[in-house]
Amino acid sequence: MNTPTEPLAGLRLHLNGEALATHCATLAELLAERGYDTTRAMACAVNQQFVPRTGWAGLPLNAGDRIEVVCPVVGG
Repeated sequence: MNTPTEPLAGLRLHLNGEALATHCATLAELLAERGYDTTRAMACAVNQQFVPRTGWAGLPLNAGDRIEVVCPVVGG
C-alpha cells in the first residue's frame, strides 16, 4: 500500500503573513518558487529565528512554519 508522504495540496505554511501551500522541501526552494532574487540583499526568519543565507538550502520546511522575508528599500 502506497501512502503519500505529504498532502496533494502541498505543505501549508505562511510567508510574510500569507497562507500558502507548497511542494518545496527547503527555504531556498521556496524563495526561488516565489520569485525572490536571492542574489540581492535580503534576510529570512523561520518561526522568528534568523536563518543565515548559508543555511537556506539546508533548512527543511515543516507544516505550519511562519517565514518572514525582508528586503531593504533604498532611496528617498
